[in-house]
Amino acid sequence: MRRVVLLFIFLLAFHNSGGQSPANLSSGHDITKRIREFIDTLKIIDTHEHLLNPDLVRKTNMFDFFLLMNHYYYNDLLSAGMPQDYFIQLYNSNLSSREKWKIIEPYWNKSSNTSFARIVKTGAQRLYNISEINSTTVDLLTRRIQSAYNSGGWFKQILRDSCRIEYLIQDGDDLGIKEDWIRYVKRFSCWLNVRSKYSIDSLAVEQVEPIFTLEDYVKSLQTEFNKGLKEKMIAVKINTAYSRPISFEQTDVSVARKVFRTLITADEDFELTWDKAKPLQDYMMFQLLDMAKKNKLPVIFHTGLLAGPGNDIRYSDPLLLTNIFRAYPEINFILFHGSYPYGGGLSTLAKNYSNVYIDMNWVYAISPTYAERYLNEWLETVPVSKIMAFGGDYNCVENIYAEYLVARQVIARVLAGKVSDGFMTEPEARNAARMILHDNAAAIYRLPQQ
Repeated sequence: MRRVVLLFIFLLAFHNSGGQSPANLSSGHDITKRIREFIDTLKIIDTHEHLLNPDLVRKTNMFDFFLLMNHYYYNDLLSAGMPQDYFIQLYNSNLSSREKWKIIEPYWNKSSNTSFARIVKTGAQRLYNISEINSTTVDLLTRRIQSAYNSGGWFKQILRDSCRIEYLIQDGDDLGIKEDWIRYVKRFSCWLNVRSKYSIDSLAVEQVEPIFTLEDYVKSLQTEFNKGLKEKMIAVKINTAYSRPISFEQTDVSVARKVFRTLITADEDFELTWDKAKPLQDYMMFQLLDMAKKNKLPVIFHTGLLAGPGNDIRYSDPLLLTNIFRAYPEINFILFHGSYPYGGGLSTLAKNYSNVYIDMNWVYAISPTYAERYLNEWLETVPVSKIMAFGGDYNCVENIYAEYLVARQVIARVLAGKVSDGFMTEPEARNAARMILHDNAAAIYRLPQQ
């Protein structure tokens, strides 16, 4: 009788475990390892970069260890108290590596804990075998960077071979490298941030076309848009949050014309505050959106963290765009940077609007913890087809590589957790990885398979 009871208890436990015997159960570590290995086989689409041409890098005063620090980590140096004037020396002078380090070191010691610093350190360790950046290693790190860039092929080696990037999407067309795997998005900031007569006259000179009326100004925007189409731009990029809130209202043409006349009849050095210029800026925004709609181009908005000191984070809250999403249901809107720190609001927008997509580029460098927390949430709240999970948002390949290492770790850990919790099966997790790292971006940007 005792044996019968024990057998019954065993069978009951087996049934409640979903029919999995102990031999078939995998530890969380095993699942993470398998998913990570699967991710390592994927080709990915890098949705956002600010890369510098490697030939240009060799001609600058950044062609040393400071190359790894010059982009976003400088924000943390400033936050740690480095005077902005010091950057004039670091960027524009012929200081030696050790002289530069002497300027940086006190602030590095205060801020080397940050995620931006981690990107710098990971690139130095994994690509140049420099375990610690300090006064005794900056010369060696500089020599190894210069050797890599002078050998030729470093750019492609890191991006195509190490990161397995099938397509890279560059912000702007100024990289100077024309290859099919590099695609471009275009900004129209000059028209959207207009506040002075000088800015209008500068556009007229650049396009060799006079701008006397609001209609001329709209025509000027159309000319630039058509130029972008000829250059095969794949999306419109909007980063007005750096200068004003991303709240835009439909503006009557008569109101926009009044602001335009104020500017065009003013002196060259006259400038309106952004709130006074807002009706004209808003009018031009809707003109640009009409052009994107007509040409079936996705529109990207910078949302969340603004690089640099003193910016107003309230300007970049994605909830400010809600009326835009409603006004243009035909346009696919891509919200960059995981909208850090507005991840909860972004969840709601992407869930409630079929034309709103999440792009996590840069967020792993900002905060891996935030990336992990909200990727977990977005996989629970948002169709997986609406998440794009990687873009470095950096100007050098070393930092892109380092951020991708963090991204792979975060993505694998999140997906493994979903499998361990029973939220997903392992095949579902692998499919999600492929979608968020490749397929979703390929679809929204209409990128052909290579």
